[in-house]
Amino acid sequence: MLDDETVVGHLHTVSPMKTSRQSRRYFEATLQTGREDFNLVVCFSPEKRDEFVHAADNGQAVKLVGTRKSISKLQQSGGGLMSSSSRLDVAGELAFPHTIDRPTIADVLALGPRQRVEVIEVRVLQVIENKVVQVQGIPVELKTFEVCDATGQTGLTVWDRLILSVELGKCYTFRSLSTRKDGDRTVLTTTPSVVTTTGQVGQPASISAMPVRGEETLRGPVTGVQIAAKPRCPRCHAGQEKLAVMLSTHRCERCSILQRTAAYITTYSGLLIVVGGDGEECSMVLTSSGVCGFVREHFLSASAHGPALEETVIAMPEIEVTINAEGLVVRFAEATVQGGQGNVLEAEQPSTSYARETGALVQDNESLADLFQED
Repeated sequence: MLDDETVVGHLHTVSPMKTSRQSRRYFEATLQTGREDFNLVVCFSPEKRDEFVHAADNGQAVKLVGTRKSISKLQQSGGGLMSSSSRLDVAGELAFPHTIDRPTIADVLALGPRQRVEVIEVRVLQVIENKVVQVQGIPVELKTFEVCDATGQTGLTVWDRLILSVELGKCYTFRSLSTRKDGDRTVLTTTPSVVTTTGQVGQPASISAMPVRGEETLRGPVTGVQIAAKPRCPRCHAGQEKLAVMLSTHRCERCSILQRTAAYITTYSGLLIVVGGDGEECSMVLTSSGVCGFVREHFLSASAHGPALEETVIAMPEIEVTINAEGLVVRFAEATVQGGQGNVLEAEQPSTSYARETGALVQDNESLADLFQED
């Protein structure tokens, strides 16, 4: 950690309030300190957020007094870390403008790794990969899409609950992304990102279809199923063991923040055993997005528990399952005479909440980087 200093620049993209693993409240903002220089600012003084929002909305140049620079897992290129004693002042005119051009895919492809992309509009072309990784002992799903605009195409990895906000063929505005290298190509990944639908986004004159990594379809009767539904805190992502769905509020068992019960997100995990066409049993791992899609397709309660879902699945004469190369079930549904049910994303929707009302849904736009942010 370096000595306190004063940093001058323009503020962009002030985040909502967040909670660290140590239960400290904070928010983030992007500070433009040069024409092409951007830094992530983490502020642990919640009362200062309104000042940041006002400065960002009005394009005011600011001075962050008493700021310390830090290098952390989420800001490898450096950033300002404000303490409670830091101060936000108005600065004079700067040598670089507040307004920056919205980057294109061509601009992204020219960047190196670990660069921040504040906002970009893309069209979603196809799903490339779906996997589950362990983060601090918690299974977290990620999905990689191929996206484009009129200038080119690249990959976009979406973490956790943002996955269910994205559908094939639609156009979106993503805010607060970062870059990384996938071989020789620069690709994008969500950080504490926000995604919203947008108008039409163009596409290049020719599009290269990317190979889908080992996806196949299996059809047959279910001989075994295990589905666990776990309510998780929307702020720290911790699983809850004592949440009572009939109560209106619940205090998170890790970050200790009291929240409405409806805000807690249901995530799913489990196993599915199906007899294939060769008569052999095939055991597969269920993904949360795959189960959410099944809940939607079959008009089940958004707060359906594991045992109820298990009974529904095993009662079906046959199901059709889409599996990737890692043995993960990315989609499953009751088999029909015609067979296919369309693309996996057509069955997906925002993660379900632990709400008392049947069919209640919440959509969450926080990502993995936010969920596991440390001070």
